[in-house]
Amino acid sequence: MDIYLFSDTKNIDAGFRSIKKLKNTTVRILPASELIKTSKSAPPGSLIYADISSYNKKEIPRILKFLSKLEQCRHGILDPKGNVREIAGLFHNGACDYIGKELIKTGITPKRLEMIIKFKRLKSDTAPGARNNIEYILAVRNWEEIKPGCEYTFAFMLVELDNYNELRALGVDQFSRIINSYRRYLEELIEPFNGKIWIWMDSSCLILFPYCGGKCDEIEAPFRLMINRKLLCAEIRYCNINVSYKITMHIGNTVYRDSGETGTIVSDSLNSVFHLGQKFAEPGNFYLTEEIFSFAPARLADFFIPAGKYEGRNILRMRRIL
Repeated sequence: MDIYLFSDTKNIDAGFRSIKKLKNTTVRILPASELIKTSKSAPPGSLIYADISSYNKKEIPRILKFLSKLEQCRHGILDPKGNVREIAGLFHNGACDYIGKELIKTGITPKRLEMIIKFKRLKSDTAPGARNNIEYILAVRNWEEIKPGCEYTFAFMLVELDNYNELRALGVDQFSRIINSYRRYLEELIEPFNGKIWIWMDSSCLILFPYCGGKCDEIEAPFRLMINRKLLCAEIRYCNINVSYKITMHIGNTVYRDSGETGTIVSDSLNSVFHLGQKFAEPGNFYLTEEIFSFAPARLADFFIPAGKYEGRNILRMRRIL
C-alpha cells in the first residue's frame, strides 16, 4: 500500500515507524501544498493523510471537500496540535481515520492499518474505460488470514499449455517429469508475489494473488514467465520440445475455498478469466483485461497494446519482445 503524508510539520512521520517496516508498504512525506496535485495521480488504493495544522482556516474547507471526492483512495486526517473539535464530522465527510496528537506520539500500529482497510472499501472504476462498477473487497497479505467461505478481491492468472497433447505423446513417465518441473517453476515464480496455485487442471492452472490495494505488481509474475520461456525450457529436464503457453489475467471478486473444494463456486470474475483464456487468447501470448491493466505498474504498462474487445471489455496483449 502507498501511504502519503501531506504535512509541513517536522517529524510528522515519527508515528509511522512500525508501518514503514511492513512489506509492500511505502510511506511518503510531501509538502502540504502538493496534496491536490499529487493525490490526483496517486495509485488506486492509496491512503492519503492531510495534516490539518499545515493549512490556514480558509484553506481547510477546500481541502476537506477535495478529499471527500476521492474515489480511488482512502483519506485520513492528521491533527498534531489537537485543533479539531468535531472529529465525527470528518468521518461524515468520508475520512477513514483520524490521528490526533497523542496517537502521533505513541505511533500507528499495523493492526490499525488493517482496521482502516476494513472500515472503508473502495470501488473499482478507477481508470477511464473500466467496465464494471465492482466493489473491491481488499484482502490481506497473509494467506492464513484468508478464510474459506469469505469473499475477497484477487488477481486471477490463468496459464494454459498450448502443446499439452504434444507433451503427453512423449510418454507417461517423461510427461510426468516435465509437468512436475513445470509446476515447481511456476510455484517458485509466483512465491515472491504471494501467489498460490488454486486450481490445477490437465492443461491449465489458475493462480490467485490477494489484492490489497494500489498497483498490481503481481502482473510482473506472468510478464517474467513470458520473457523466460526459453529459460524455462532449458531448466525442464527430459524435454526435447519447447513448452508453449498462453496467459490471461483479470481482477475481481470470488468466494475463497480451499483447493479441491472449488467446484461449487459461482463467480463472474472466474468465468471471465476462463472464457478469455479458452475462447479469445492466442497461443504464446499474454493478455490483460482492462480492469487489471488499470492497476499495472508504470514500468510494465508500455509493454501492452490493445488487442480488441471480448465480452464487452477492452483486452490488452503483451508486446512480443523476444
